[in-house]
Amino acid sequence: MDVVRTLITGALDNINQREKRDGKPRFSSHFIRTYPYLCLAMVVSYLVLGVLIYYAPYFGFYWLLGFSALFLVMAAVLLFEVKPVYRFSDIGVLDLRVCYNGEWFVSEAVPPETLAVLLDHPQVSESLKQDVRHMTETKGTVSFYDLHLMAYPEAHPEKPRSHWMKGAA
Repeated sequence: MDVVRTLITGALDNINQREKRDGKPRFSSHFIRTYPYLCLAMVVSYLVLGVLIYYAPYFGFYWLLGFSALFLVMAAVLLFEVKPVYRFSDIGVLDLRVCYNGEWFVSEAVPPETLAVLLDHPQVSESLKQDVRHMTETKGTVSFYDLHLMAYPEAHPEKPRSHWMKGAA
């Protein structure tokens, strides 16, 4: 395992531990606190539709029970949150995992401590250090995807080296 991969993996492990990312579903009232009027509208809509289902001659009580069970399942789904684990192997991969994890590697910035260790490490190439410094100066931060793209360009054959990687401003 090379130095850059070790540093990225260590930074991701720290983020996973700090943010309690374990990939398990957990109860969270965040949805209710964030969207109280939407939740209220859902309950009012359920009550109105429940009355219509109950009194409609072609539905009845059993349809109301089924509709209520479906409503409870859907409401429960909105009250669970999953914090996916960040992994080195997911960086730059665009497949079905993106639907679950999102493209976290594009928006999550590499911690400054990790960049400092990377820039001071003797086994890291000078060209990579120069690219990281240049990106930090121009962009302000370096995402995990940016670092992965600079350190492992062979893993991204569809992405040509951009102008800032060649040293042109």
